[in-house]
Amino acid sequence: MVEIERISKSGETLGPEITERFPLREQTVKNDTGINVLVDLSHQANFFTMWRLPGMLRSAGFRATGSQASLDSVLAAGKLSRVRIPVGRRRPFAWWPNASYNVVITFQTDPRAQEYLPEEIAALKDFVNAGGGLVLLGSRPSRRQGLEQWPLNKLAREFGAGFSTGTDTVDGVSMPVLELSSDWQSHLDGAKGNPVIARRRFGRGRVLIVGSVKYIEPPRDRTPAALARRDKIISALGEMIEWVAAGKPPVGGSARLPREAAGGGPIYPELTRRIGNVIVYYAKNQKKELLDCVGEDMPLVKSRIEGWLPSAAPDEPMNLILSAGAGGGWAVNAYLPKEVGIISLNKAGVLSIFAHELAHTMGGPPNEKGELAGSWRYGNQGEAHAGWFQGKAAALPTGKRVSHQPNRLFDFDKKGDALDLAASSDENRDKWGKGKDWTKIWWVWQKLDDRYGPTWYPRWRWVQHTRWRDDPKRRLSLAETVEDMSIAVGEDLFPFFHKIGTTLKKERFARAVFNGQTIELPVAPLEIGPAGPVRLEPIGNYREPLTVKSE
Repeated sequence: MVEIERISKSGETLGPEITERFPLREQTVKNDTGINVLVDLSHQANFFTMWRLPGMLRSAGFRATGSQASLDSVLAAGKLSRVRIPVGRRRPFAWWPNASYNVVITFQTDPRAQEYLPEEIAALKDFVNAGGGLVLLGSRPSRRQGLEQWPLNKLAREFGAGFSTGTDTVDGVSMPVLELSSDWQSHLDGAKGNPVIARRRFGRGRVLIVGSVKYIEPPRDRTPAALARRDKIISALGEMIEWVAAGKPPVGGSARLPREAAGGGPIYPELTRRIGNVIVYYAKNQKKELLDCVGEDMPLVKSRIEGWLPSAAPDEPMNLILSAGAGGGWAVNAYLPKEVGIISLNKAGVLSIFAHELAHTMGGPPNEKGELAGSWRYGNQGEAHAGWFQGKAAALPTGKRVSHQPNRLFDFDKKGDALDLAASSDENRDKWGKGKDWTKIWWVWQKLDDRYGPTWYPRWRWVQHTRWRDDPKRRLSLAETVEDMSIAVGEDLFPFFHKIGTTLKKERFARAVFNGQTIELPVAPLEIGPAGPVRLEPIGNYREPLTVKSE
């Protein structure tokens, strides 16, 4: 176990000789048919298909697993896919033998999303010709131009079908009308009599197109009507899978297939690139501009953030999953190793999330014991901290802040003195909305950047970790944090915090003892008002007293 943990913490994917000792758990399937279904996520990661659809399939009697790996790699017999296996309290990344499948479901609704590579299309055709079933899940196209560039529509053309801009309706769901060659027959017509779900035989296998994923997406509420609708959808889904799977006998055998577990997987992208203590996972069908971003831009952003905040390396690397499509991401913190998923089609989005998550791993300069001592109320590596460096990283291309704008404080705290940073996070969230206290913190930090330059931030963290070295587990009060900040900048910040509406009992902090030296702290001449532009220059020596950068 110690050796496995060491390998896992190193960032390596465990080999098959280890996974044999820690096999995946069997899936629980209602009335198991022995039919294995692969849900392809490598052409668009979507929370419904990632985390809800597999459970629906298991409710209908099918084993189901999602995959962010390229289709040809996960369908290759005798090869391995990257999964996460249970080893004690950890779920390390490991290589697991590819399963055999009866059906592949591939989903894509965004015309900008990842292409189906020629080798993926060939693998799908071979799979179907040999008796496998293929389901294409689409959506209603918004315009003709998007329809022509849509990779899923191009894939459908390989089988003599396609989507159109025309629509029909089924059970209140708007569905695109399908364009079909004579090899196809309608599986379901809309209210106007147009085909919206269609099927055909192809070699020894079968292909089925569902015009819109919305048709099989049940409501989330638990009302009797919603539950009845869900049961109807699962029944219709089961009929479609049974038909498309009929080209070959059920795979059967072991039900030890990867399954979703409050994270991205279950089958992860097949390729990796290491950038210091960050490991990026990606499929070979990933867009070139995003791969260039990984290889060229991420190292630069990483270098700049690490320059702004010197920190000890974390115990284990950050695992970053570069997923397909657009629309957000996820984070796994419930078990180790942690992972972060990025679902974005543009470089700025990828780098923004990368910077945020990288900052989460950085606690600033440790003390002489190598420790991060004391914990301030918003977390040494919390959301406010991560958002601060995310905003700086986003400003690198232009030198201007494009996100996490501190001066948005005045959109809701008009005079800058109403939101009380000493109030509890719950109280501020209930009164002002989620994250508004973070905005005010960013504004405070930008005001300090304006006067002292960016060196004040790593100096503050070093002062904190040094000052509380004899009580490293201490949860600091806000007053103690303002003391730490005041020592760091060499001026008393308590009057400023009072001006901005922070309820602190201490009025002045005129003198401090730090590292055995007495420091006189004049009042910081800071006033309420808009903060200045983002400061992106290199920091100085954070162990030495600061020189005021600007008045």
